[in-house]
Amino acid sequence: MRYYELAPIFDASATRWRWNLDAKRRWGLPGTECPRCHAAPLAIALSYPSVDLSGLPEEREYRKARFSPWDEYVRLRDRVLPLLPSGAVVEPGIGMGPLVGRVRGRPSPIAMDVAWHFFAQPEGVERLLAAGLRGIDPVPTETKSARDVPPLLELELQLGGDYVPECRPVLADEPCLVCGFQPRSDSLVDAEWLDASAMPAADVFRFRWNPAMTVASERFVEVLRSMGDTGIQVKELQVGRPAEAGAPL
Repeated sequence: MRYYELAPIFDASATRWRWNLDAKRRWGLPGTECPRCHAAPLAIALSYPSVDLSGLPEEREYRKARFSPWDEYVRLRDRVLPLLPSGAVVEPGIGMGPLVGRVRGRPSPIAMDVAWHFFAQPEGVERLLAAGLRGIDPVPTETKSARDVPPLLELELQLGGDYVPECRPVLADEPCLVCGFQPRSDSLVDAEWLDASAMPAADVFRFRWNPAMTVASERFVEVLRSMGDTGIQVKELQVGRPAEAGAPL
């Protein structure tokens, strides 16, 4: 199976779609700093649009982006853990709930505004599901647009995939005992190869080592290309093991 990285086309001359999204996530965890290792990671691309915090007594505490003391962060984090999807990665700054805001212009039936947002209109969802693609989980946004623009749905993508062992970033020996953070270096190899045996049971997903990267199978890309100009560019990724493929390590 071949895999591809998906990203929006920002060159206005390369696509006929002219649109933008001015919206923010309804809820989110605050940023914080670990009292032991002083790490302060902040999730940018991790979001769970299907999560509904409206039933929590503390719901308003999740509405404003801010930096909080560690104890407050832990309290808020632990309250939402039962509401998150199975296998969710939880870090300071993760977003939850629908995007709320305004769409200007007209998105394509399948659309991206940044590399970690993936959208579809009802027509696009129907095309993806009709092709039998896996991992298609559309969630309604709460965005406003012109009357003749179809509703915008957001695909909630799972995390998955891995590099082959030779290409994985080097991690610290042990994670922090308080926050679990492990510093890592960048990959030291010339090429980064994905591990074919570690791909999830989904045709589109976020890459585990870099949640800002959206990865799609060749089955997904085939459907995407059949729709013509969507304003999304595809770049083939290297999959396998470098030694087996004859590539230098």
